[in-house]
Amino acid sequence: MVKNSRKDSFDGKAIRTARKKMRLSQVELAEGITTQATISLVENQNRVPNADVLLAILDRLNLEISEFVSGDFLTQKAKELLGKVVLQMKHDALAEFSEFEKALSQNSPTIQAYYILKATDECYNKKDFAKVIYYANLAVDKKTPSLGDFYSFYAYRQMGTNYYLQGDIETAKEKFSLAYELEPNLLMANELEFHGALQGRQYYAEFLIEQNELDKAAQILEEGLLALRKRVDLFWVPDLSEMLANVEKKRGNDLSAKRYLHDARMAAFLSNRKTTEERLSALDTVAF
Repeated sequence: MVKNSRKDSFDGKAIRTARKKMRLSQVELAEGITTQATISLVENQNRVPNADVLLAILDRLNLEISEFVSGDFLTQKAKELLGKVVLQMKHDALAEFSEFEKALSQNSPTIQAYYILKATDECYNKKDFAKVIYYANLAVDKKTPSLGDFYSFYAYRQMGTNYYLQGDIETAKEKFSLAYELEPNLLMANELEFHGALQGRQYYAEFLIEQNELDKAAQILEEGLLALRKRVDLFWVPDLSEMLANVEKKRGNDLSAKRYLHDARMAAFLSNRKTTEERLSALDTVAF
């Protein structure tokens, strides 16, 4: 099915045909899902239903999502799911991914999104770290069409974390390094990608600290905090500053450690992270 315009992302005629084949009226099809008026608009290509309504309609008509929607819609849906799961860390959206999984896996432009979302599902829902690595590897395979460097960065970060969890330190170091090379420009990235990149830096820094590579850990944390200051963004300051304080303490720089811990506490206070601020206040020894 070839579709060109946004309104043509859906085949409303297919809904009408399936509904009539099942001898359902528009009212009967709409019952418990939406309104008869909405069904009429959808069948006449004048309304694009939201995902929940669409899936309920298709389920009632025994239609597969892949038979009904165009590649353009699937690409839009893939990016929407990646935004929720990868960038906003809303892992409950993986339930919605399961509804679109088959269609995304059969559509070339969305195959990278499918692999990344499968890897994330294996990590958060099934705890199968070997499969996380398997799908993340496919996401960065040269044969897989890329949705952009950020998603390749994320897939390499997934691999780094999961190789580390499996105890393969050398491969984890290699994958984290590849992710770091693909990280978006911290000053130019949009807000969601910026926070996704900083989360990646946090994971990488935790790994480096465990390997006692303190200079490299300090470097990537300092770069992250500099970007946060330039963007006037407090979101990650408490976490990264506290981590950097621990790095400086390990390096024997006690004064710097105290300063970064104080910065972490102040950022937590200013960003209204009360639990974090209370915990850090017990550790903060900077006197006014």
